[in-house]
Amino acid sequence: MSLYRKPRLESLIQELISEQIKKTIEINDVLITIMGVEVDEEHNKTIIHVSVFPDEKKKDVLIKLSNRAPALAWFLLKKIRIKKIPELIFK
Repeated sequence: MSLYRKPRLESLIQELISEQIKKTIEINDVLITIMGVEVDEEHNKTIIHVSVFPDEKKKDVLIKLSNRAPALAWFLLKKIRIKKIPELIFK
């Protein structure tokens, strides 16, 4: 992978995931922020760092996001031209 491809891919995934979460995930009185995205070298896993306010609802939000991970991965597959979308892991 080229030197610039990985950061560019991480940035694109972060932008698209945050837009899709705003459109599809409905949780009242919660602010969800995507803090960063890390893609491993083999494109097997993508770790998405999430910040939730208030902190008491972080566990519920992470469960909801993990349940929606396959749908979010499908959305990324349609938007990004890469061979495979890595597994999405929310932390």
